[in-house]
Amino acid sequence: MLVSESWIREWVNPEIPATQLAEKLTLAGLEVESITSAGPHPVPTGVVVGEIVTAAPHPHAPNLSLCQVNTGNGEPLSIVCGATNVCQGLRTAVARKGAKTGGATIDRKEVKGEVSEGMLCSAMELGLADSSDGIIELNPDAPLGTAIADYLELHDRVFELTLTPNRGDCLGMVGVAREISVLTGARLEVPVLNAIQPTISRSLDVRLEAVDACPRYTGRAIQGVDMNARTPDWMVERLRRSGMRSINPIVDVSNYVMHELGQPMHAFDLNRISGGIVVRRAYEGEELELLDGSTVKMSPGNLVIADHQAAIALAGIMGGKGSAITGNTTDIYLESAFFQPGGILGKARQFGMHTDASHRFERGVDSSLQLTAMERATHLILEIAGGSAGPVTDAVERSALPQARSIRFDYPEIERVLGIRIPAEDATSIMRGLGMTLTATASGWEVIPPGWRFDISGQHDLVEEVGRCYGFEKIIPAAPSANHRTGRHREGIITRYDIQQALIQRGYHETMTYSFVDRSAQRNLLDRRDAIPLVNPIADNMSVMRQSLWPGLLEAFRNNLNRQESRVRLFELGHVFDRADNERKSQEKNHLAGLISGLCQPGQWGCEPREVDFFDLKGDLEAVLNLSGDSDQVQFRSFQHSALHPGQCARIEFENEVIGIAGRLHPARQKFYETGQAVYLFEIDLAFLTRSGLPEFSEVSKFPVLQRDLSILVDEEIEVQTVLEIIRTGGGKLLKELELFDIYRERKLEENKKSLTVALTFQSDSSSLTSGEIEVVTDRIIGLLESETGARLRFQARTEADPAENTRKRQN
Repeated sequence: MLVSESWIREWVNPEIPATQLAEKLTLAGLEVESITSAGPHPVPTGVVVGEIVTAAPHPHAPNLSLCQVNTGNGEPLSIVCGATNVCQGLRTAVARKGAKTGGATIDRKEVKGEVSEGMLCSAMELGLADSSDGIIELNPDAPLGTAIADYLELHDRVFELTLTPNRGDCLGMVGVAREISVLTGARLEVPVLNAIQPTISRSLDVRLEAVDACPRYTGRAIQGVDMNARTPDWMVERLRRSGMRSINPIVDVSNYVMHELGQPMHAFDLNRISGGIVVRRAYEGEELELLDGSTVKMSPGNLVIADHQAAIALAGIMGGKGSAITGNTTDIYLESAFFQPGGILGKARQFGMHTDASHRFERGVDSSLQLTAMERATHLILEIAGGSAGPVTDAVERSALPQARSIRFDYPEIERVLGIRIPAEDATSIMRGLGMTLTATASGWEVIPPGWRFDISGQHDLVEEVGRCYGFEKIIPAAPSANHRTGRHREGIITRYDIQQALIQRGYHETMTYSFVDRSAQRNLLDRRDAIPLVNPIADNMSVMRQSLWPGLLEAFRNNLNRQESRVRLFELGHVFDRADNERKSQEKNHLAGLISGLCQPGQWGCEPREVDFFDLKGDLEAVLNLSGDSDQVQFRSFQHSALHPGQCARIEFENEVIGIAGRLHPARQKFYETGQAVYLFEIDLAFLTRSGLPEFSEVSKFPVLQRDLSILVDEEIEVQTVLEIIRTGGGKLLKELELFDIYRERKLEENKKSLTVALTFQSDSSSLTSGEIEVVTDRIIGLLESETGARLRFQARTEADPAENTRKRQN
């Protein structure tokens, strides 16, 4: 929202400078993002209002004009100009000798044999527009000799307000002025408008067929308007400072009233309306060509303004081209309506649009403002473009309008919530200044919020209003006090902090991404049914709830790559959302997900650079699983997933329950995320990670260990996990440690075979083991492997050293 300081000070004029005013607005929740000059910097000097007395072709250059210009001071100036709109009687901006504009100094010079004593300026040369077709045209009554900077108020400043979605009331000057009045105590000057008495009887019948979405529609016919009338310079400038350009007097007035009062308006060509006005739902497949030239195909969910033949406007969003005013229009029909926010919300985005009208209607417009806006716009149109006004048609279904609701507001609640005592008279003054109706009670007030505040629904909102207007900065900081009791630490619970630290220590960075993701990107990544859609998504690429943390992590990964960060380690703890089995209710779970890509270690001289692989990811994940003490019960099993690379994907199981998945991103998905380097991902149910068994004491055996190495030949498709489980089963209680230290694949082996070598550590808690006892166990293990996997023993070795320190002379 752009706010002209000179315009707002016509409504309320506190005796404080612009910077202090901006600070007060920001502290009250209306953030002033910037204060900029309304005119160019520096402001032109020596440029005045002048009138072209005569304009004749240049005697030596037909494309130039030789003008005599009256600046109201002495003899007319002789000025050569090349603009095509030069004509006798035109008042424009004249840069005299010594004037400075656009960084240049104007001097007397000779042009094609004729002396030019200045320059006639265009809006671009004055710094008021990026381009222009000719010299600037001013009102015929612009006072001659007045500095252009004063006439156009170029010393004005513009506040850029960043408003939260609940403050739709401040999308008009009157709303901002009301806030300033409350914050500063300055008097609010509300102009008094007298109703325009109709001078013609022309009117249209208005029928409301969708009162749930449009309970009020106000219209008025105005005949005999002059579309060639000039919009006053002051209005053109105010519209420019509001971010709009002048189009024609009728459109300019409707835009001006919208920025002034916050009520969007629209004007139809009266003679292009058939019959009367019908506010209804669109028919299935009904089409409408809009003012911007686009054609939309509508459904019954869209609200339209129609005549007795077809739709003529997309309600609350944009008018139709077929009923639009043109340069030949003489009669107009002015519309001012109230649309329920829910009926407009998201409808503009449905067609890829966002208009000033939809922006306001989505946030809520006062349902009592339509008649005021109609009278204000009528006054301005009759003043600028002339014409005769008909009676106002006010079609309204009052039972469908927002109903005022009384809120009980207890005075002590202010101190309880804010921690500061605000005098009751100050609270009363603030609420009345904000437009609330108060009735005193024994404990406070009964409050009825004004029609323009859709966001006030309870006592907590009123406390906030009083607090922000009184000044949150006046609340003295105080440390909270509480009675503390030392709790017991439950060893059986792994905290989020523990998990975060385990990953951070391994070089990961935590990221927090949106719970809303792109539907197509998620569907492309996950092999699941449709996600839960958002009723009102904030963007097209955030239209559904995430079913996995991977879409957010991959988007963060892509952002890192775009900033030349190729070594990436990210994790996220967050909620995922999916439909329950009955499809009616949603279910929400906490997940942990991680991503790695790039080099295994930062570049250094001590080792060769190596890209990460699946086992780096698996090691990181096992470090987290070790927090629970149950990592030896977790199994990684080969798995197929549409988003992951075949052969480099595993599901994670605990007690036959799938708790997660890990693997390398499929090459096809890598192309989607525009990366050529491998990406590895995991995701696991956080509910498993946060529970842990309590540690139990067991005596350390005082008897020595015996170690054996087994090398077996198995089919390539046999999973290592399966082999290790069989060995653990066969080893029984005597098998204390099991380590796979070699997987061997060479041509000299049989086709589709691999050799697995494991180190076994045996120990008894009651006696020293003998070689014979160990042979019984190893024979049992070998027998199980042969019967269940078809494995064959390649060799068996006895080792005296610790397996981790063995130099592995047992080569294949």
